Amino acid sequence: MADAPNPHHTISVHKSPVLSLAADRERGHLFAGTLSGTIYVWDIVTQQEKAQFVGHTRSVLAMVVAPSRNLLFSSSCDSTVRVWDTHTLQPLALIYPASDNVGDILSLAWCDDEMTLYLGCQNTSIQWIHLGNAWDAQQTPRRESRPHKFFDSQSLAQRLEAQASPGAPNAEMLVRRTAVLKPDGTHIDTAAPLRVLSVDHEAVALSAHYGYIYSLTLLKNGDAKPLLASGAGDGCVRLWTISSSGLLPLTTLSPPGDHAVLALASWHNTLFVGRQQGPIQVWDLSSRSLIRTLSGHSDDVLSLQVIGDQGDMPELYSTGADGRVCHWDRYFRLYESWMAHQECVQTSAWLPPHGKNISWLASAPMLATGGSDAQVRLWEYVEPPQAPSLSDQSAADEPLLCAAQFRADAQHENARAQGPETTSTVPDSLLARLARFVHFRSVSQASPRQDTTFSEDSRRAAHYLRDVLQDLGASDVQLLSSGSGLNPLVLGTFRGSRAPGRRRCLFYGHYDCVNAHGDWDSDPWVLTGRDGYVYGRGVSDNKGPILAVAHAASELLHADLLNMDVVMLIEGEQETGSRGFAETLRAHRDAIGPVDVVLLSNSYWIGEDRPCVTVGLRGVVHASVRITSQRPDRHSGVEGGAETEPMMEMVKVLAALTRNDGRVALEGFYDGVRDVSPRELEYYAELAKIQHAPARTAEGLKALWRMPSLSVHKVTNSGGSSIIANSVEAALSMRIVPDQDVEEIAALLRKGLEESFAALHSVNHLEVKVFNRADWWLGKLDAPYMRALAQSVEDEWGVAPLHIHEGGSIPGVAILEKELGAQAVHLPMGQSSDHAHLPNERIRLLNLEVRARPANQRGQAVIRRFFVALSQTGS
Repeated sequence: MADAPNPHHTISVHKSPVLSLAADRERGHLFAGTLSGTIYVWDIVTQQEKAQFVGHTRSVLAMVVAPSRNLLFSSSCDSTVRVWDTHTLQPLALIYPASDNVGDILSLAWCDDEMTLYLGCQNTSIQWIHLGNAWDAQQTPRRESRPHKFFDSQSLAQRLEAQASPGAPNAEMLVRRTAVLKPDGTHIDTAAPLRVLSVDHEAVALSAHYGYIYSLTLLKNGDAKPLLASGAGDGCVRLWTISSSGLLPLTTLSPPGDHAVLALASWHNTLFVGRQQGPIQVWDLSSRSLIRTLSGHSDDVLSLQVIGDQGDMPELYSTGADGRVCHWDRYFRLYESWMAHQECVQTSAWLPPHGKNISWLASAPMLATGGSDAQVRLWEYVEPPQAPSLSDQSAADEPLLCAAQFRADAQHENARAQGPETTSTVPDSLLARLARFVHFRSVSQASPRQDTTFSEDSRRAAHYLRDVLQDLGASDVQLLSSGSGLNPLVLGTFRGSRAPGRRRCLFYGHYDCVNAHGDWDSDPWVLTGRDGYVYGRGVSDNKGPILAVAHAASELLHADLLNMDVVMLIEGEQETGSRGFAETLRAHRDAIGPVDVVLLSNSYWIGEDRPCVTVGLRGVVHASVRITSQRPDRHSGVEGGAETEPMMEMVKVLAALTRNDGRVALEGFYDGVRDVSPRELEYYAELAKIQHAPARTAEGLKALWRMPSLSVHKVTNSGGSSIIANSVEAALSMRIVPDQDVEEIAALLRKGLEESFAALHSVNHLEVKVFNRADWWLGKLDAPYMRALAQSVEDEWGVAPLHIHEGGSIPGVAILEKELGAQAVHLPMGQSSDHAHLPNERIRLLNLEVRARPANQRGQAVIRRFFVALSQTGS
C-alpha cells in the first residue's frame, strides 16, 4: 500500500473527540461537533477558529448543512436538534422530537425541495419536521423532559462519555444556556430570541427499524422525486418515499441479520452502505441489487463521502474505526489508503472546489476528517489515474492496479513536472507553490562552501522561483549572477498599464534561509499545516511573503487592475550579509529600470493581533577577532602558566569592549546617536504593554530599537578541553542606529581592539577582520508611500497599524535606497511568535491572505490595496 499523504492542515479541537463534521463551502465555514457538546466553527480559508456554538448538553452526533437556506442542523445525545445560521453564526431554534423517549438522535437528513428535516433516533423511529421560509413550524411551550426510557444498551457516544444519562435538563435551561462564543470564550450577543419547535406526533415512523437508526441519506436522481434511505443496527437498509403526508415505506434492500449499517452515501441511482466490521456494499437502485462489496477497512466503517459531477462516475472516501481513510476510484478500486488519525476516524466532510475564488489559499477540493484524537485534518484531493479502456482486451485481462502503483505513478509524474527547469506545470495555488519552495534547502553559507547539497538546492530554488514568476505573468524574468560561488538573484517584472509616467515599485526579498537545527515538531523542509498556521523553514523568513506579493501582483495583472509595474528582485545571500548584492545591483541597473518606491516584507509584528508597519532598522557591523601564538597547541598540565595564552588574552580584549553597566567602552561610540524624543518614549511605553512585546518597558524598547549594542556570538579555539590552544577566534557584531556612520563604527572597533591588545605587550599576533557591514534605515512617516501603506493596512484589517522599529538588520534596504534613489517602506507580514531562525518557524494563513467576504465574494489583501494605491499616489 502507498505511503500516507501528508495532511493539508491539522486542527486541534480543544482536547475533545470530534464526532461529526459539516462544511459550508459557500460561506467558507467548517463545523466540528464534539463529545463535549460544543460545536466549533473554523474559517476554511485561514483555518482560524471563528466561534463556538454552545447549547447541546451532551455529544453532538450528527450535523447537516442546508446551504441554500444558510442553516446548520445539529443533533445530540441530549435528544434535541438545534438550528444555527451559517451566515450570521447565530442560534435560531431548538427542536424537540415528538416524544421524550427517543434517546439519542443519531442521524439527520435534509430535503431542500420539501424544506423538511429528518431525524434518525435511538428508539428506532424516524421523525420529520417541515420548516417553511417563515419558520411556519408550530412553536411549542417549553416543557420538561424526562429520562430516556429506551435503553437496552448504550450508543457509541455514550460509551465514549462513559457515563449514563441521569436525565435531560428542562427546556428553560436549554434555552438559557444557548450561546455563541468567540474563540477566547467571550460571549457574542445573539440577534433574536431562540425559537422552540417540536415534531408533530403524526410526523413519526414508529419502529422504522429493529435497531438504532445510525444513518440517513437523501437519494436524488435527476428530476425524480427524492427518496430517503435509512440504515440501522438491525443490518437493514430501507428506502422511503417522501410524500406530502410523510414517509411511505418503499422497499428493504437487505434482510435483517447482517452487520449493522453505520454509514450511507448516495449518487444518482447508486447507494453505498458502510457496515460494522468493515465491508462497504455498493447497491444499484435501478435493479435494487448488490453489485459490489468493497474491502479496505479492518474495523467499522463510520462515514462515507461520495464525490462526482453529474455526468461522471463517482469516487468514494470511507473512514473507519481502524483510523484509516480509503479512497476508491470511479471503478470502485482502492486508489489509496492511509492512517489518518491515531484512533477512530469518527466522521468526515467533503469540501468541493470553490468556483468563486474566495482565496488562492483554499479553492482546491479537500476531505476533512475528525477523530477520537481530538483533531480535524484536511487532505488535499488527488485525482486517480484514468482506468484502461474496457474495449482493450489486453488491458482488461490485466489485474487491477493497486493503490501503491497508482500513487507511485502519480509521484513520478509530479516529480517530473516539478523539475527546476519546468515552467508549464508549476502548481497553481500559493500553498502548493510554498510547499515546493520550502522543500528546497536553500541555506546560504559563508565561504568557503562546505555542503554542496545546500548550494545545489539554492540553485534549484532560484530556478523554481524564476518559473513561478513566469507562470504568474511576470516578464523579462532572469537570473543575475552575483559572483563566483554565490547564489544568483532573481529579477522579473509584472508590467501593468503602458501609460507613460506610471509608478514602479520594486519588491525586495530573499529566497535563502538559515539551516534548521533544534527540536522541530515536524520536518522543517516539508510544509505542514496546524491550527491555522503553516510550519517550515523559510515560510515567514522570507519565502511566504515573496509568494504572497507575487500572487497579489499576478491577481491584479490578470484582472486588468495593475496600473503600475511591480519589479521583483529576490536575492539568495541575505542571511550571510548580502554578499555581492550591491555590485550586482549596480551592474544590472538598466535592467531594473526606474523605481519610485522599494517594498519589503521581512520582519514581524510586535505582538500577535495588531498589524504593524516597520519604520526603522538598526545597522550592523560583523567582525572576527583572532589571536594566534607562534607555538603549536600544548598540554595545559605540562606547559600551563609558562607563557601567555591566546585564550586569556582574548578574554581580556573582549572584556575591554564594554563597561560594567553594559555600555560599549569604545571612545566616541555614542557620539552620533540621535536623541529619542519624549513623545517617542511615551509611544514606546504604550507598545511595551502589548502582550509578546520584545520588552516590557519603554527603556527596554529604546535599547532594542534606538540604541547601539555589541554582542559576542562565539569563541572557538584550535584545541581540546585540556589544551592550550595555538589560536583563538571570536565572532562579534555591533548594531548601529541613526545617525552613526557604519564605516566610522567599523574603524572604532578595529582601533579599540588593537589598542587593548597592544596594552597587553603580548608576543602573540592579533588579526581583526570586518567582513560585513549594513547601514541603519529609518522610514519617513509623513512620506506619501508610507501613508499609502499604512492606509492599506488599516483598510484591510480595520485598525490603524502600529509603527515599530526592528532591532535586526537588512543590508539590502539602505543599499537599494542609495542606488535607486527611492524611498523604502516595510510591511511586516508575520507575528511575533513566527520563530524565524528558530525551530518550528511558522506563519499564520490569515497573515498571508486576509479576505473579508462581502456579497460579491471579493476582497483585497494589504499588498493588493497598496499596489492600487500606488498608482494614485504622488511622489
